Amino acid sequence: MLEVEGLVTTYGMIEALRGVTLTAREGLVTCILGPNGAGKTTLLYTIAGILRPRQGSVRFQGQDVTALTADRLVRRGLTLVPENRLVFPAMSVRENLLAGAYSRVGDGRAAGLADVERMYERFPILKARAGQLAGTLSGGEQQMLVVARALMGRPRLLMMDEPSLGLAPLVVEQIFEIIETLNREGITVLLVEQNARLALAIAHHAYLLEQGRVTFSGSPDAFGADEVISRAYLGTR
Repeated sequence: MLEVEGLVTTYGMIEALRGVTLTAREGLVTCILGPNGAGKTTLLYTIAGILRPRQGSVRFQGQDVTALTADRLVRRGLTLVPENRLVFPAMSVRENLLAGAYSRVGDGRAAGLADVERMYERFPILKARAGQLAGTLSGGEQQMLVVARALMGRPRLLMMDEPSLGLAPLVVEQIFEIIETLNREGITVLLVEQNARLALAIAHHAYLLEQGRVTFSGSPDAFGADEVISRAYLGTR
């Protein structure tokens, strides 16, 4: 579904990505692990069309989309849930959800409203908070809102950047259950996550990104079986 080949992305003279190549297969959860500053967020932003690569290509569903803008990629079904729970704080929960349907301009208002009701069924707490300003929600509620808002665009590939960041353990567990459910329903997931154990528990394939380069690609079991990697990222001895 997603093929990234030789991506080089720079900030000024600094190379944040140094020839990254990876694949996210349709119907699977692919996770990207690595230390802070490895280039994980830069990679997602480049795939999503927010940053422009200096070299390399991005192919989505067989089409070269390297030059497409973020809004055009969303219309094609490639959606990013960024880190830090970026809600529209001065808008209500319901208004945030409706904003997520902007890419479906041809579907009409009725379809958007119907999808809002579906999001309420999936995330009951959002229905209870429908008229509340998004900026007043708890961290976990905001994370559920940004996921629901992304789903309003009916994505084929959902990219998620550090969905567990800053959340209580119980909320993190709920978020990962949601990710698993979405994947079972047919949504392909590309996940960047600081909690390697959680990510590997739901992933079908794992990549390790270090200093802007892919240094490991394989199954979660293979990741855990590598003594050096598991000691560094899973805390094993």
